[in-house]
Amino acid sequence: MDGDLNEDERLRTMAETFDREQYELVEKARNGDAASFGELVRLHRSRMLGWASRVVRDRATAEDIVQDALVQTLRKIGRLEQPDKFLPWLRTLVRNQALMSLRSGWSRNETPDRFEEGDSPTWSSPAGWHEAVDDPQAEAIGRLVAEDLRMLLSRLSPRDRAIAESHLLGGLSVREVAAQRNMTDGAVYTAVSRTRKKLEEARYEDEIERYAAARRISGRPAARLCERARPYALSGAYDTMAAMMTMTAAAAGRRNVSLTDVMGATGHAFRIQVAPDLGVSGPYAYDWADSLRLGWRGLGYDASVFGGAERRLRRPDELVTAMDALLASLERGVPAVAWNVSNTEFGLIEGFDDGKRAWIVTDTSAAGKTLPYAKLGRLHDDAEWFAAVPTGRLSIDRAAHWIELFERTARHMRGDDHTGTRTPVSYAIAGTAAYRLWIDAFDRQAAADALGAAYNAAFTYEARKHAATYLLAMAADGFLADVCPAALPAVAHAQKLYAKVAALWGNVSGLFPLPFGADPSAPGPADRAARLLERACAAEAEAVGALQEAAWLLARRRTDGRNGFSYNHFQKNQKRL
Repeated sequence: MDGDLNEDERLRTMAETFDREQYELVEKARNGDAASFGELVRLHRSRMLGWASRVVRDRATAEDIVQDALVQTLRKIGRLEQPDKFLPWLRTLVRNQALMSLRSGWSRNETPDRFEEGDSPTWSSPAGWHEAVDDPQAEAIGRLVAEDLRMLLSRLSPRDRAIAESHLLGGLSVREVAAQRNMTDGAVYTAVSRTRKKLEEARYEDEIERYAAARRISGRPAARLCERARPYALSGAYDTMAAMMTMTAAAAGRRNVSLTDVMGATGHAFRIQVAPDLGVSGPYAYDWADSLRLGWRGLGYDASVFGGAERRLRRPDELVTAMDALLASLERGVPAVAWNVSNTEFGLIEGFDDGKRAWIVTDTSAAGKTLPYAKLGRLHDDAEWFAAVPTGRLSIDRAAHWIELFERTARHMRGDDHTGTRTPVSYAIAGTAAYRLWIDAFDRQAAADALGAAYNAAFTYEARKHAATYLLAMAADGFLADVCPAALPAVAHAQKLYAKVAALWGNVSGLFPLPFGADPSAPGPADRAARLLERACAAEAEAVGALQEAAWLLARRRTDGRNGFSYNHFQKNQKRL
């Protein structure tokens, strides 16, 4: 309610300052001027998205609501009597559309292949324009959109095109189309759902065709392969993001960067997160974009990042924007790290071929495979969208990076991500809570997923080995001794503890070996694993406390006590672990 009151107050303020230019835009839009309507959309679309998001709490659904609300605006703006009341009127349309979406229970992106009697698909285009032929605005803009839609529909089979034209352009209900064509409602719904998917593909393909044509005209290279990328150099690593970043760094000229360097810089060496079912998805349940940025910054690079964990590619322009950065990097000989280029792991985009409209990709399952441009981030319906490239070089403040890394590690073990929220990915369970989940499952002999147990154990064992090696190198590096010799004992203590944790996880991994694993619910192995993890959890909590101490000492030395850190703050957070 407070949010609505604040928004009402903002609307009143905006209405009072509704300038003459916007007033004239509304007037022209009411009289059928397409350019004015487009300018109003540009000015207020983000505000409409905010209004919708407050109701539905989901970005993708909010986008759909805004699209539907724009259709309503298009049809009804001619009836708006007071142009200076445009914003409150627009907000009402958006809120009503959002409330209708909540009542319907599902969004257009959840359209099933078949529908029950009485359902109706919520994704449809501006059906109903045929009812508004007297509305000059609808006639002006609707004609243009309808022509674009007809061009897309021309790619369909005659039967699907006829159904889509009746429903989308003719405005007939599904039941009316079914009666007209002597079909069942379910068959019409299936055809409409199939059409939606085909039109979605056509949108991406058309956008990419225009983009590729522009590249050709501008004289950009038509194909390139990053010869310096060595896709199988680290093929045995379980942490595929870190492996791909290491190969990318080598291709960018940093051949002295090891997998341990990347595991440490990203914080992956110190992470543990699980899915509630303790399955194989747990190790990747973190904020990919944030982790990668931290890692590249620690290695001395800025980065361009697109998408992230639990993000979906929604619009063709998002892909084309990313392509600019990805292709520019590939032209320099530097590959891109991307998710799900062939399987559900991180891989490399190591080349491109404009003639084939395809990326050349490699991951743990395939080498030198082609992936259509339009399928990046869209390899299957539920694909998550993520791609990233290092860009400019940065000067490295190693002490500042270590402080951030150690503090993040402590927050992670408490179950807090870098923003202080509980989990960076909606289903992730992190830190000591992840340990407790494993221990409880083994005690109850309830860890039924043999592959999940084996994969998580191998993944964490690998990470902790890198943690111990990373800290050993840090303690041996003369830089830390020069910057803050007082922090050396804390780092050395943490290193010994992480070596102990790695050995304990190695024992757990030995109980449930890959590739097939063993029964994690068997009484003997389950009890043994629980006791090993209790010891690992205690040792890791102590290690993280030592890292926090090192971070505090480094920060105090850097700023001479004026940095906001305090020993009481350090002790308080150490107790929480």
